[in-house]
Amino acid sequence: MCEELGFERLLDEEGFFARLLGRAPSGAGRDPLYGPDLPVVLLTGGPGMGKGRLLRAVRDRFAAKVPVIHLDCASPVYTDRADPEPDARSATTEALVEVARRLCTWQGTGGSFAFPRFFAGVAMIATGVAEGTPEAVATEAERYEGLAQRQRLRGLVTGDFWRGVLRGTIRNLLTTLSGQALDPYSAAVSNALLDALFERLAPRGRAELERIYGAYPGAAGQPRIGLRILAADFRAGGEAREVAESFLFRALREDLEAAYASPSGWLRRVGRPGLLLDHAESPLGERLLRAVLTDRRAGQRDRVVIVGTARRPDGGAFLHGGLPPQEVTPPAEYRPGDGAPPAWSRRSDAGADRAPLADGVLLLRMPLLTGDQLRRETVRRQRRAEPEGGTNRRRIDAAVARLSGGRPHTVIRLAAAASDFRMPADANDRDILDAPLRLPGLPGDDAPNARSRTCCCGN
Repeated sequence: MCEELGFERLLDEEGFFARLLGRAPSGAGRDPLYGPDLPVVLLTGGPGMGKGRLLRAVRDRFAAKVPVIHLDCASPVYTDRADPEPDARSATTEALVEVARRLCTWQGTGGSFAFPRFFAGVAMIATGVAEGTPEAVATEAERYEGLAQRQRLRGLVTGDFWRGVLRGTIRNLLTTLSGQALDPYSAAVSNALLDALFERLAPRGRAELERIYGAYPGAAGQPRIGLRILAADFRAGGEAREVAESFLFRALREDLEAAYASPSGWLRRVGRPGLLLDHAESPLGERLLRAVLTDRRAGQRDRVVIVGTARRPDGGAFLHGGLPPQEVTPPAEYRPGDGAPPAWSRRSDAGADRAPLADGVLLLRMPLLTGDQLRRETVRRQRRAEPEGGTNRRRIDAAVARLSGGRPHTVIRLAAAASDFRMPADANDRDILDAPLRLPGLPGDDAPNARSRTCCCGN
């Protein structure tokens, strides 16, 4: 598969991602790397190195065996979904809700996941809807009610200490206020929602919400106050909203951790869940990375594997706390060509809680293709039979090698363009750029002269 060209060793049964996720593509278990304190892995490399292609290959190889979610952080869909209710939704919350919804339908080993902790937070920010009436809040909150309970698995619903967070509960409680003369954002609306979340919960479920939302900044151990402040921070926007969004991401990861750490999860679930963030250098991607890195620096531990892309070789300026380049300490890195992944650990000295976010990162330097891999790809795409060592084949191989620099995506495009191309007798390497590009799946590949697309690198 061209998707995996150059990544075979990273993706195979004993490769880096099998060990990072704790399970091989075949389903066999693997001793996991780096636990319980996990680094965030950032793929680095210039255009044409295949960062996005590698994330898609990880998803395709592993998602049938472990819950791996691929998210395109540059997609406008999350902003588009948030726009109708800007005080109750954001691109970040919509992305997190999508992650949760996909995992709610996970059908692999251990069954689907539920997100009652996360649900409590997003339901509370629903009080920021434009109308602010009980009916409007109920309608907004109902977008999320399916996140609070697992699908039935062999006739059973696990996690029953969350009973009471059921479909219709919020609407039934909030609509009792309908017809009353309430101002938008009335405290009565928030109180009704909080009653819906707490009053019918079993003691363990109530204790979990108290533990999590009692720890919200300013809550002083009071979960109802924490949820109110979270909703107010979200409506305030700016840095306050980022604090609320970060906390919601933490609640989602805590739901995943609970699903694995429970007695039934310990027996049934294998490996580690993964979140793959393509275009993580975008504003949405940076917010998600900043949130998880900040939490882990502060001591929060979870088993969610976070893998993102980075355009800059140092992983991104936000990782280094505004330090000038000459004072930056590079994150740990892994070059696949060097062999086994390196040991990784976080700083443990007195200043660890103030270390730059880069301290929690492992950079994976994208591999270049070897000469053998490059030749195999060009030969595989040749449509005209030619003996090994034939003049045209040698010239095509040399041209692809020199112009691509071994960048996998560029090799694929150049080799495809040269699939039935004959180098002119007086050609130089750049003449291959005049080859018509016909690569299935790329728009416009039937154009008669694809010079600009042939040399396009992309990710």
